Amino acid sequence: MAFCVNCGEKVNGGANFCQKCGIPVATVNINKENTRQQEFAGKIYKCPNCGEVLKSFASNCPSCGFELRGIKATSAVKEFATKLEAIEDRREYEKPGGLFKRAAAFQQISKTDEQKISLIKNFAVPNTKEDILEFMILATSNVDMDIYGTTNTPVAGAKALTDAWNSKIKQVYAKAKNSFGTDTDFSRIQELYDSCNTDIAKQKKKKILKWVLLVGWIPLLWIIIIAELMISGPKDEAKELSRLDVIVVDVQDALDKSEYKLALRIADSIDYQRYDVEMERKWDIQREYWIDKVLEEAKNNGVELEFTPSEDVDNANDDETNKPSSEGIVDGFKDGLSSGSENIENNIEQFKENLNGKEGE
Repeated sequence: MAFCVNCGEKVNGGANFCQKCGIPVATVNINKENTRQQEFAGKIYKCPNCGEVLKSFASNCPSCGFELRGIKATSAVKEFATKLEAIEDRREYEKPGGLFKRAAAFQQISKTDEQKISLIKNFAVPNTKEDILEFMILATSNVDMDIYGTTNTPVAGAKALTDAWNSKIKQVYAKAKNSFGTDTDFSRIQELYDSCNTDIAKQKKKKILKWVLLVGWIPLLWIIIIAELMISGPKDEAKELSRLDVIVVDVQDALDKSEYKLALRIADSIDYQRYDVEMERKWDIQREYWIDKVLEEAKNNGVELEFTPSEDVDNANDDETNKPSSEGIVDGFKDGLSSGSENIENNIEQFKENLNGKEGE
C-alpha cells in the first residue's frame, strides 16, 4: 500500500496524482522499506447506517440516531449461552421411586446441573466491555432469588447453580472494575451488580422475617400465658376467698335465725377450690369449726341434728386409711358369700316348716 510523501494520504492503485494534494505519484516512493504500515488494536464498530464510529455500549448512533440494540451480539457470550441451552436440552428427568429415594434425589446434584456449573466456573470472560456487559446481563438474570428467600431446604442442584452464577458475577465485576473502573461505561455494570446484591439482601431479610413469623410466636405465646397467669391468678384467688367469706356469713345468718339444718348444710359446703395447700388446710379447719358450732348451738337449743360429714374431694384420696386393702376386699367377699349362704339355708328351713304345717292341716 502506497502513501503520498507530501500529505500522507493513501494513494489508490493506478493513480498518477495524489487525490488530496495533487503531487505526482511518480514522486511517491513505493519501496517496501519506505511503505507506511497501519496496525489496529481491537475492533472499531461503526454505524451500519452512516458509518459513524460507535462508543462502547451505545444503543443509538450519535450522528443519525439509528437503533443499534441487537445489531451485533458478542460472539463469546453468545457461544456460552448456546452451550448452556444445549446442556439443558439433554437433561433427563427421572422420577425416583419411594420416599427415601425421592428425599435423596432432592439433595443430589444432577449430571446436567454439574455440567452447567462446570461450564460457568470455567468460562473465560473476554476483555471487551461489550462482552462483559452481555455476560453480566445473562448472569444476573439467571440468579434464582427464591433460593435466598425460602425457609424450606432448597433443591441442591438449584442452589449450586445459583451459587455458581453469583460467584462468577463477582469475578467478572472485579475484572471490569480493574480494567475500566474509572470509565463512564463501567456505570452500567456497576448498576447490574448493585441491583443483584440488593435483591439478594431483600430476599435474605424476607427469610429472616418468615422464620420470625413461623417460630417467634412460640416464646410470644409463653409470654402471653405467663402474663395472663400473673394477672388472672391473684384475681381468681381473691374471688375464691371472697366466695368463702360469703358462705361463712350465710352460716352465721342461718344460726341467727335458728335455721340449724340450713346452717349445717351451708357450713358443710365450705371447700377451698384453688391450688394453695396451706390455704386449703386453713379452710378445712374453718369448715370443721362451723360444723361443730352449728351442732353445738342446735343441741343447746334442744335440736338434735344428724350429720354425716361429706368427704373432702381434694383430700379424699390422701389418707391411706381410706383406701381399701386387698385383704379387706377378700374378707368382704368371703363375708358376703357366708351371709348369702346363711340366708339360703334359712329360706330352705322356713320353706320346710311351711310345708309341714300344710300337711298337718
